[in-house]
Amino acid sequence: MHSRHVVWVLLALLTAVPASAQQSKADIFAGYSYLRFDSSSLGLPHQSNLNGWAATGTKYFYKPWLGAMADFSGNYGKAHNYAFNAYNFLGGPVLAYRRHGNTFFIRGLAGVARNKISAASDTGLEYGGGAGLGGRLRSHPSGRAFQADYLKARTFGVYQTNIRVSAGLVWRLGVKWCASAR
Repeated sequence: MHSRHVVWVLLALLTAVPASAQQSKADIFAGYSYLRFDSSSLGLPHQSNLNGWAATGTKYFYKPWLGAMADFSGNYGKAHNYAFNAYNFLGGPVLAYRRHGNTFFIRGLAGVARNKISAASDTGLEYGGGAGLGGRLRSHPSGRAFQADYLKARTFGVYQTNIRVSAGLVWRLGVKWCASAR
């Protein structure tokens, strides 16, 4: 399956609203992303540190703690005289726990990775999971202190085990932001 097909499927999951979940909420996250890329699996002497962006859309269904999400990221860097680009197109279920304006979540991820090292590139399956913690700021939007993911991808004929950490802002859709909501 091509990566654009996976993206379309993930977007369809986020926009499909069951009739019984008309009151469900959604979150949109955008922020900084750090990826510890397993370049040693490709025969290079060390792992590579890549910086970039991350964006996630989450739609909550049936209950405010159960959702489906689409996660996208791009990380870039230069190490060992090679230029690295790593793109992730992932989706999966999310379980969220909200208390006192803070949200803790765990998620499962599956999708595709598109990795480019200098002039060579490859696309392969990717899976993993992660967790995160965020809280309401003084005004809308909220902050996400961190989200950390363990990702395993198969590109260039080998498996890479990568760690991705992100932080940024979250916009909650379907929530009234007023003094009584704080």
